[in-house]
Amino acid sequence: MTNTEIFDKLTNAIVTQNIASCAQLTQEALNAGIPPIDIITKGLSPGMKIVGDKFEAAEIFLPQIMMSGKAMSNAMEILNPELEKTKVEGEETGLAITFVAEGDIHDIGHRLVTTML
Repeated sequence: MTNTEIFDKLTNAIVTQNIASCAQLTQEALNAGIPPIDIITKGLSPGMKIVGDKFEAAEIFLPQIMMSGKAMSNAMEILNPELEKTKVEGEETGLAITFVAEGDIHDIGHRLVTTML
């Protein structure tokens, strides 16, 4: 399977709220040597963008967004350890304080941002 096919399948798994498939495809992408940041930016994020657009157009509703969010969260749990490995030791870091209420739908974006920091 090519990288583009994996990205397309990841996007589709997010859009269709296929939690198990999203996790499996994320692991397959890592096993194929695709960098975690590419998995996020070319596979997972486009899916969430489509979900947001569909919500805005009233084509889907909050339960579907929450299921897509769960798929994204599970994928991020797989990617987080790999993202941690890419941090450069000794690199200067600043301080960022973030907050989101536990269980809030915005927790997905919050965790994504804090991981990337």
